[in-house]
Amino acid sequence: MIFLFFLTACTQPVETLPEGEPNPSQVLPTITPTVAEPTATPQPAAAVVNGERIPLDAFEREVERYLLAQNALGNQNPDLDHARETVLNDLVEQVLLAQGAREAGTEFSEAEVQARLDELAEDVDLETWMAAWGYTRDELFENLRLQMLVADQRQRIADAIPEAVEQVELQQVLAFTEEGASRALANLNSGTPFEDVAFEFKPETGGYLGWVPRGYLLISVIEEAAFNLAVGSYSEIIASDIGYHIVLVIDRDVRPLSADARVALTRQAVYDWLADRRANSVIEIIID
Repeated sequence: MIFLFFLTACTQPVETLPEGEPNPSQVLPTITPTVAEPTATPQPAAAVVNGERIPLDAFEREVERYLLAQNALGNQNPDLDHARETVLNDLVEQVLLAQGAREAGTEFSEAEVQARLDELAEDVDLETWMAAWGYTRDELFENLRLQMLVADQRQRIADAIPEAVEQVELQQVLAFTEEGASRALANLNSGTPFEDVAFEFKPETGGYLGWVPRGYLLISVIEEAAFNLAVGSYSEIIASDIGYHIVLVIDRDVRPLSADARVALTRQAVYDWLADRRANSVIEIIID
């Protein structure tokens, strides 16, 4: 009775409706509760490359593997900061190369990656190897997929190098003192054959460098001088970190690349591709 009293006291008067019509106050709306989809918390990242995250835990494991490799090479006290910088730079480059491969239309299916993994298992005890280097099977699988993409893009860059390029045939006088180089140049200017002077300084080979394309020589100032000289002429003294050079251009021609030269040009082409790619990418380094 008390309950009914309070109920009627608190209830507004109900408007009388014609018989047969429903009372709106008695028709309650159906409310479907909206359940928000759970948002996955992204894993901490070491870096983000064009929107692609490099997970922090994956980076830390790669640093551990790098340190293990250094220890195996006899470096018992590697610089940790240098190790972290080296590993992060390598991971960023791998992601850039893999992105390039995907943009070119390359992708590897689960079956293709598994087939490659099976090939490796024929030569290596994978379980022992994974335990030694701290890999799970899933991690190894995805890492292998990444490496396949990286190799594909590297090969694409290499394939863009022409089979034959302009090259110069070179011979040099290499002196380890400025006085020796000055004496050699004086002999050359007085008419002594270049070959005679070169063999005086390098009896084993006479300073013969062979045919070289642009981008092959490690000392860029020598290469620049060589490609600007006429056939049969020699340079002035060129100083470098290893000594003093006088370079003779024996011949010039468009020739097929040697295997060694192709390796060097491929290395340089990949370096140049990555430099350009970095300049045109959004790379956020998150770790210190």
